[in-house]
Amino acid sequence: MNRIPRSPSKQLETCTHCAARSKCLIVKLTQENIGKFPAPFFHSTKLQEGQYLFRTGDPLSHIYTLKLGAIKSEMVFQDGIRQVTHFSLPGEPIGLDGMANGHHQVDAISLVDSQVCSISFDSLKKVELEFPALLDGIKNSLGALLNASNIHIFNLINLTALEKLADFLIDYSNRLSSVGFDRDNFILPMNRVDLASYLGIKIETLSRSITQLEKINAIVIQNRRIKFLSRKPIFEIIDPNILREKHALKKSETTIYTSALEKRNQ
Repeated sequence: MNRIPRSPSKQLETCTHCAARSKCLIVKLTQENIGKFPAPFFHSTKLQEGQYLFRTGDPLSHIYTLKLGAIKSEMVFQDGIRQVTHFSLPGEPIGLDGMANGHHQVDAISLVDSQVCSISFDSLKKVELEFPALLDGIKNSLGALLNASNIHIFNLINLTALEKLADFLIDYSNRLSSVGFDRDNFILPMNRVDLASYLGIKIETLSRSITQLEKINAIVIQNRRIKFLSRKPIFEIIDPNILREKHALKKSETTIYTSALEKRNQ
């Protein structure tokens, strides 16, 4: 495997001004705390489009935060089938899957030219008692990833193709907005094959769903550029109350479930 060279960076000097800081693993650390870490503690890694950050089965060596670009996580099954499980955006952690047994459970592949900040896992273990806020950041990130995974599983099982796409676009745009990007006009880094895999639908179905959103004047799409014309039609599609009713009817019983879908309506 073509290993990625890692070299020390000036990350310590730039953390305060990083746009992704609000979602980084070190968000709870003060600049003074960060300055106390040894210089090699943080590293910066640049990835080219299509390059692997790590592969399934690789030993856990670093915990990463995506600074620039986009990275997909993909499971590879024994029969060769690949399933996209997550799209990471700036500020979000990557590599926490390896904490379960010391080996990564997914492939992490750069969708565009990207940059990650990395912390050696061995170094992290040495300072976790001295800097509990760092450990808190990791715990919070693990919890957020678990919640996102639960929502994604719910969507895969219960939503129609159109609802899945509408929900994804709202959530994705809000995640972009949280780190300073325009949520109403952006370029999707993933191709339709990857997006269809993530949503659990066929490419043809994805194309039809995109056309439907364009017909109701919710979005305009050109190549991979998405421009929101109005969010109202999308909110009508993924209205949490409507989804609750549909889910209850499907299961033939009253079901109370998480209010996580409400966060889409921001």
